[in-house]
Formats: sequence, C-alpha cells, structure tokens
Amino acid sequence: MALSLRKKAAWFVGLLLVAAAFALVFGHKEEKVRLLFASSGDRYDRAAYLNFEQSIVANAEVRRLPLEGLDAKKLRSYDAVYLDVSLKQSPALRDAVASLAAYVEQGGHLFVENELLGDLPMELLGASAVVPVAPTVKPKFDYPHVRGNLQGLQNVFKQFADNFTTHVDMNDTMPGFDWGQAIVPSTAETLVTMNGQPLYTVNRFGQGTVFAASAFMPNRYFITGFDLQSGMDPARGFPTKAARHDESLGAPGKSLYFNFKTGLPQEPYFQFSFAAANHLLRNEYVAYVSKETLGYSLKKVFGPYGRPAMAYQNHFEALPAIQHKEAIGWAELLKQYDQIPSYSLVRSSFDWYYWNESITVHLNEGTTDKPQFVGELPNSFYSSGTLLTSGDTTLALARYPSEHELAVKLELPYRAYPALADWNGDGKTDLIAGSSDGYLYRFPNVGRTPSTQMVPEGLQPPDGFGAKEPLKLPNGQPFQTAGYATVTATDLNGDGKADLVVGSEDGTVVALTGLGNGAFAAPVPLTSNGTPIRVAAHSAPAVGDVNGDGVADLVVGDATGQLTLFAGSAGKPLQFAAARPLFRISATHAAPAIRDMNGDKRADLVVGNSEGDVLVYTQQADGTWSLQGPIEGRMRNQSGTKALVGGQYSVPLWADLNHDGKEDLLVGQVQYSQPVPIDDPAFPYKEELREFLDYAKANKLEIVPHVYVHGFVSSEQEKLELALQKKSFASLGIPWTKTGTNQHTWRINQADRLQTLRNENEADIWYNFGFKPSHSPTEPQWGQDFLWSFPFLLDDKQLKSPMMLYAPGFRFSLDANGGTSNIYQSYAALDLPIDYFEHIEYQYKYPAKTGQLLEFVRYFDGLRTTYDYNFMTEPQMARSFLATMKTAYKVERPWLVYAIDKLKTRFGRGLHLTLSLSTDTGGVPDLAAEYRDTAGVVFEAGEKYAGYPFATDSPAFMKNEGKLYVGLGLRRLTTVSVNWGAEPFHVVRSNVPFDIRDDGTKRTIELQSDGMQQIKLYSPRPLDIQGDDLKIEKDPQANVYTVTHYGAKTSIVVTMP
Repeated sequence: MALSLRKKAAWFVGLLLVAAAFALVFGHKEEKVRLLFASSGDRYDRAAYLNFEQSIVANAEVRRLPLEGLDAKKLRSYDAVYLDVSLKQSPALRDAVASLAAYVEQGGHLFVENELLGDLPMELLGASAVVPVAPTVKPKFDYPHVRGNLQGLQNVFKQFADNFTTHVDMNDTMPGFDWGQAIVPSTAETLVTMNGQPLYTVNRFGQGTVFAASAFMPNRYFITGFDLQSGMDPARGFPTKAARHDESLGAPGKSLYFNFKTGLPQEPYFQFSFAAANHLLRNEYVAYVSKETLGYSLKKVFGPYGRPAMAYQNHFEALPAIQHKEAIGWAELLKQYDQIPSYSLVRSSFDWYYWNESITVHLNEGTTDKPQFVGELPNSFYSSGTLLTSGDTTLALARYPSEHELAVKLELPYRAYPALADWNGDGKTDLIAGSSDGYLYRFPNVGRTPSTQMVPEGLQPPDGFGAKEPLKLPNGQPFQTAGYATVTATDLNGDGKADLVVGSEDGTVVALTGLGNGAFAAPVPLTSNGTPIRVAAHSAPAVGDVNGDGVADLVVGDATGQLTLFAGSAGKPLQFAAARPLFRISATHAAPAIRDMNGDKRADLVVGNSEGDVLVYTQQADGTWSLQGPIEGRMRNQSGTKALVGGQYSVPLWADLNHDGKEDLLVGQVQYSQPVPIDDPAFPYKEELREFLDYAKANKLEIVPHVYVHGFVSSEQEKLELALQKKSFASLGIPWTKTGTNQHTWRINQADRLQTLRNENEADIWYNFGFKPSHSPTEPQWGQDFLWSFPFLLDDKQLKSPMMLYAPGFRFSLDANGGTSNIYQSYAALDLPIDYFEHIEYQYKYPAKTGQLLEFVRYFDGLRTTYDYNFMTEPQMARSFLATMKTAYKVERPWLVYAIDKLKTRFGRGLHLTLSLSTDTGGVPDLAAEYRDTAGVVFEAGEKYAGYPFATDSPAFMKNEGKLYVGLGLRRLTTVSVNWGAEPFHVVRSNVPFDIRDDGTKRTIELQSDGMQQIKLYSPRPLDIQGDDLKIEKDPQANVYTVTHYGAKTSIVVTMP
C-alpha cells in the first residue's frame, strides 16, 4: 500500500515536472502596462479617458472604474492609477487617500491632475505646500536635468511648450487662463519650471511615484475630447475669451452676414493643438510607467512599419487652375523631389477672390399675398436662391475691381440692378440691369432653358435670358450714367410703353421714355418743385403709389441709407412734389421696391442695402414706417439666420418669373465668384478637366471629394450636397467607394458639432483631414489653434464605420522673423506624422508662387531624408493610421527564453532581455485595405537597460538615438532583444506594404500599393537592384539605397554580388 502511494506520488511529481517543463518551453509571460482610470462614480472627464482608450502605448491595458470601494489590494493589480478630475473634493477621494498612499508605497504610480493637488497629503506629493501659480501671458519654461525615465515626459512638454511660446500670443489665444496651482517641492523632483516656479514634479514615495501635473497640460481651457464635446472646464478661463470676442461684434466696418469667421458669438470649441498635446503627454506618462515597471516602453508609430507618415493635402478648386492644367504640373514637379500629391476635388469650380454683379430669384412657395421662400439651394453655392442665367452660364455683369475673399465687407456698391419689361414686343418679359460701369444692359427673355441651377421642389424653373447688349439711345450710342446705374421700369406717361427711371452715382434721377420696339428717348431729369431731383449719392429709384392717392410717387434710396419720398403730381409724370424724408436704414445704399407686404392695402417698402439682406418696412396708418426685419427663407444663411442673403448690396424686384401666377422675389447683388459645377455640360474647361482625370488615373492618384457646406445648413441639405457630389464623381468616372475628404472653406456645422461628420460618414467617407471645428475662430494652416495636430478616431456611437479626424500642419515658413520650421523639428523629434496643406493654384498667374511652393517641398524632402519619414498619399496615410490604431499588440516573454535571459544576466555580460512581439489584425477594418498589416512600434529602453544595444529579427527596422523602430506584420512573431551583433540587410522604411521572398541568391521585394513606391534598404555589402523604371540613390557612407518608382505597384530584385 505504502509503495503504491509512493508510486502515485512519484507519478504526480513527474506530471508536475512535465507540466512545468511544458510551460517553460511553450508558455509565455505577457507584459502589459495596466492603467486604472479612477473616477467618481459614473462621472468622469471623457476627454481624458479617450486619450487612454486610444492609447499610443502598444501594450497598454486601460480600465475605468469608480474609485469607491477600491482598496490597496485591488489597486495593486494596476501599474498606474490616473485620478480623474471628477474626484475633486469628493468623499470617494478622501476615503481612498490611505489606500492610494499604500498603493504607491508598494510600487504603484499615481497621476494627479492639477485640480486635485489640494486633495492629497503633502507627504504623498513630496511637497511642503500647494500654492497658486502666478498668472502670466508670457511664460518662460525651464527644464532641470532629470533621470532617464522622466526625460520622455519632459521632452513632450518641452517640444510643445517651445512651439507654443514661440508662435502663440497667449493673451489673444487664452485670455484669462487660470494657471491653477503647483506644489512647493520638498522631496519631489522637478521636471518643468515656469518663471522659476515648479510646474511638474514627480515624487518617489516608497517604491512608487506620484506625478503632479500643471493646468497648462493637460489643458482644459478648450474642448479637447475625441468626441469634440468634452474636456473643457469653464473655470480655466474660456468665458473671458468669449466675452472679449463678443464685445467686438457689430463693430463698424464689419459685414452683418459675410463676417462669418469672426462675426458670431464665441462658443467653446475643440482645439487641435491642446488635444494633441494632452493626448501625447498622457500617453507619455503611460510610457514612463512602462519604463519604471518593465524597463522599456513600446509605442505605436503612425506610419508604415515603424516610420512616421508624411503627405500633402492639395485642394483643387480653381477654374483657371483646371484651365492651365496646374494639377498635372504640380504632380510632375513633385516627382523631381520623390514626392506625390493628394488631391481633393470640389463639386463646383470657381475663380478665387472675385466678386461679380449677379441676379438671383427666390421662387415663391407660398402665395402672392403671403410669399414664402426657401433661401439657399444646392447650386446657390456662395449665393442664395436660383441664379438667373444668360446663355449657358449664370448671369454676371461687372467684376469687382479688387480681389477679396468670401468673408469680407465690400466697400464699393457694385450690384446688378434689375428691372423687367417687354422691350422687344414679343410678349415676354425681358431683363434690363444697371451696372457699376454706369451702363444699362438688356437681356432678352429666351424662356425656360436647361441649367444646373436648382429650384424648390414642386416649382417650375424661371425664365432664362440671352446674351447682354448695352441699351442705346436713338443716336446709336450706349446710354451711360455717371456710374453705378440703377433702374426701375414703369409706364410713367400711360402710353402703354415701358419707361425707365434711372439713378446714378451722382444722385440724379432721370427718365428714359419708351418709344416702342425696344427704343428709348434721351434722358430727361425728373424734377421736384421744378428742380432736378438729386439725392446725396447713388440714387436708387422706385415708382409706385405710396400715399394712396392713385398717382405714382417716386421713392429714392441713397448711399447713406436714407429713403426719400417725392409725391407724384397728377398729369405731370416727370414732375414731383418736394422731398419728404421717410426713414434711414442702419446699412448703406438703400435700394427700395414698393409693394403691399401685409395686405392692409397700404404700400410698404422692401429695401435692399449694403448688407445684402432685404428689409421690410410697413407703412402705418399715420404715415410712419415700422421695420419688420429681413425677408426670410426656410434655410439658414452662413451667419445662422434665415434672412435671404446671397451677396452684398442687394436690390429687390417683384415679378412672376416662372409663370405660376405668384410673384417671385428677384434680388440684384454682387456675389462671390461665379461657380460652375464640374459635371455641368457647359463647364468651360471640360477637355482640360478630362485630361487631369485621365492623368490621375494613369498615375494612380486617388481623388477625394472636397466637400462644401457652411456652418448652418441643415442635415438634409448636407445629405443632398453629398449625394450631388457623389453623382458628380460618378458622371466623371471618379471612384467613390470608401473615401476621405476635407472641407471647402474648412467649415462644418456649428449648431450640431457632429452633424457634418456623421453625414459624411453615412456617405461612405471615413476620414476628414481638413476641417475647422464648430465655433473655432481660426482655420487650419494659419490659426494658432492648429499649431499641432494628431490623428484620432471620432468617439460617436452613431457612426456606421470609423471616422478618423486630423488637421494639416501649421503654415511653413523660413522667415527670419516668424519662421515655423521648429514646429516640424518638434514633430520629427516625437515621431509625429505630418500632413501639410497648400493650395497649388494660380502659379500661371503668379510665377513667383512656384518658388514659394518649392520652399516647403525642399524642406520636407530634407526632413523626410534626415528623419526617415515615409512620404505617401493622404489616403494611404489614413489607411496606415487606421491599421496602427486598430491592430492589437501583444508583448510576451517566453518562459524558457526568460529563464535563459536570467542565466545570461547572472553568468554573462550585463543584462539580457528578449521580447516576442505579435499582432492581431482581426479588428482592423477593411478600410485599411492593403495597409492592414503595416503597423510598427518604437522600442525605447528605460533606465534599467540604458546603454544596451537592442536589435530585432524583423526585416524592417531602424535605429536612432537609442530607439529601435520595428516593423510588424512581416513575421508571425518578431523578436526584440539585447544583441551586440552587426546590423544585417534590412528595410529601413517603406511607404507601401511589401513582401520579401529570399531564395538564397536574391531577394524579391513586392511593393504592394499604387502611386509612388519608395523603399530604403540597408546592406553591409553592396547591392545590385533591378526593376522597371526605378530611381536608385545610394549613400555609400551609410550603406543605404533609396529606391523610388511611380505608377502601379511593382517589384524589385535585390542581390549582393
């Protein structure tokens, strides 16, 4: 029996030994950085949590739990605890202080937000006191020497802070910022000081550490959450910024409707710079904890195979640029620098900065007595209503003499001034329009004609008009006023023929009586008490019975906004009574129309003006006038109101232009540019556009939509606009499957911060790398709110697929004063991707612009070479980012290798560490396409392994300043280990996915994406590289070869002779 028991025990021990051996050989020790995001119940700062949920640390494991009920034992299952600001002065934090202290003392790490410094014991913080930070708008940061594991944290702050203090006026960008509090160190180590006062500290408490943060970073002055809504604390000072801005609203010289960039009340907004800085700092803290606990950190690199991505963003929208084939020229120019463009194409092309006199019609959805209008329609573009056509284009008269952007107030009263009359006797109502050049122009009515202009659903389109011709006098000479001709058509003398009453810049008012058959007599002044009528300037006449006596009266608007009545005299059509001032509008250049607007049988005044809206003044029983406000439509304009505004210097005219028996509202104006849809049959440069599209197809250039909406269009309007752009792409043969975008004029919806992005996502757009967040007062490239940017995924459960957001980099300049190259040096120092935007149009017009463009082209060429960036297209960049974000990373130490490393460390030379890295791309969406398996990481040794040489068996890697960049997805398991051996042949970087086949005599490398392929190879021995149409550059000193190819995916064959 005893023997039997001994046998059983032996067998049991044997099984245990076998199991242990099996575990030793085949088992793995997974290495993670476990972070607890501790909140107060269910309340927490989602912006902070999302920074960790979308962690940059590859092996981070993040969990959010309420702090309540977590004792020291439960806390010890985490390497770090991040205390959320919701815990400020909470019972949960007070009750947990002892447990937190024990947790840190036993080796845990604690991140303390600035708001919480006063809630923790001084001993735990390593402080003698917690004091307010002295406020300043000119911070001077200094950086004491710190130990190795803290240098990453210090460096992230330094790179951002140096850029910030160099390029940002804090008094303008962050007025009233509350710098919060800081500790007075006792035992804590200082990382950053500001103006001599410690801001960031780390205290060694027992075996663990406590990190005390400043209010500057993580920053809560702005919205910084990846939901575009969280992360802001009003107590940090933003209301001061809003109040200062709002005080400037309505200042003289600002447009009421076109000052949409800065003319709206300031609301909190998402700020790309601090969103990026917060994200990077919080994740660098996780990397610090990893170095403390594991001896190293492993961070994701946003680009293929462990090298950051670089791309251009080029919006292609200008008509002359299509005409002059500038997109092709730019692409060919970039080939000289081994670069490639990324084009987004607008739905309707236009000429920049030009304003044209035009006429729009708001077709009446209601009745003549109670008119109702829509306002903006899809093809109104920068105007409103349905633009009138002349021939096969929208009608346009004089062009404004100087160039101005859309968001500007124009000083000169350019406006097409419309009147309607059948001047050729064909029974159709023809158009006559005054222009700033002083002439009157006639446009014959040609009936309904095909047009890309749209009308409200259920309504017939308006009549179109033929080519313009100047109105001539009997002597054959064109009639011309002193300038800025205004006109109204009426039968002054009752002979059944239309007469014209004409105003001018000099303030005079004259009549051209109709002679029939389109002829008019020479001008005759209209008189008041026997004296020619003359108002202040820019007379604008309207004729109608204003006082109800059955006789036509004359109302004249002028440049000051004054409306003046000249009562008519029975039987004396050219003579009027003395001037009687009626009222003065708040704007200038009043342009009246006479009409009963409320059905009370009294004539009212509808008044256009310099602001571009159309105001209604009703006449009261006592002869006074009451402002009813602007005429409105169903849709909102770009300033958020429903006023009908399609341009500036509006001129109203009432007529039934679509023959449905209801009066419509015509508005003369000056409007921004003269856009033409690129799929319009009458598009003026169809051949040149087709040549560009064929070039893009042949050269494998993806084209994405450049979407135009403004801040106040409805969701339905946005969906229609996207559908029209999708249809436009289809008609031109441009693929639109799963694509990206950037915003024309940068704008997205203001009222609903997510509306535009949701609608784009629904339309199969999954990334947007160029937009201005709702309520942002500045724009990408130029705005200080875009000093930094970093890609992230929008946090929104309504999305049908991932929606990646990013912004192009700050404007590059090498100027001695204000140069910005230091921003991109900081990007390179932190391995941040770079997406650089620039318009490349109008080089034909401004030849010097090519040299200006080449300044940044050459700079980024050099930066790419020096820091080994992967230059690629923006769509490829987005796919690479998505693969990086969604790949699951696993870091393991096989137990057998772990044991061997221990033996080597004990009996060999120095420390040994061997890691097995693997990836799981099952969760990577199909949107990543060919880039699914291109994730890469950067390995950085902590203090424990400082100075040890690390190497990898990945075929793609790079070493730089003690860091090892490793391409993953090329092997099932990738090893990183201490290794003193020489570097073997390897890929330093590749901007496209690749596959290597080695048959022992040669290596065949398949480059697996279209466009531009560039791969950099290292070899300890000379290489022979073969392939079609290759550009091969060799650096014999570094033993590297850079191979570039344009076009379809290709392969190269590499041998070592």
